[in-house]
Amino acid sequence: MTRPPPPAPHPDVPPPTPPITVDAWLRKRRIAVCGATPKRDRWGYRVFRRLLDEGYDVVPVHPLAPHVDQIPCYASLTEIPGGVDAVSVITPPSASMGVLRDAAEIGRPPCWFQPGASSSEVLAEAARLGIPTIDGPCVLIELDRTGGRPRAARS
Repeated sequence: MTRPPPPAPHPDVPPPTPPITVDAWLRKRRIAVCGATPKRDRWGYRVFRRLLDEGYDVVPVHPLAPHVDQIPCYASLTEIPGGVDAVSVITPPSASMGVLRDAAEIGRPPCWFQPGASSSEVLAEAARLGIPTIDGPCVLIELDRTGGRPRAARS
């Protein structure tokens, strides 16, 4: 006697999102910083600069800025040649929704929402799209706490 197949998931229930830990995210190599800015007093610049100083291959994403510290900016994740391994999101939640849609289009890299970049709606959309997320703590604090980029990730 064969069993019937399990029922299909309800369409309103998001699929489980694969987990991503801070350590696993920090071991990525090519990181897009959505919200990177040439304005040195902004968090988007500080995160961009710190990741660059730690040896990551950092790709700034900003809809208007042509470059950050002479590194060309891309208006969206979908414009980055070769894709990215992970995304740091430093945008208002309304813009973070667009970042998620772009992330889904390029293969669902894990997105780390810096404080203030997410909302319950943003996190629900990430779950719906199957994008692994980290919500808060700040990547700068985590890099300080862990002593910087993991050695195994440096190459």
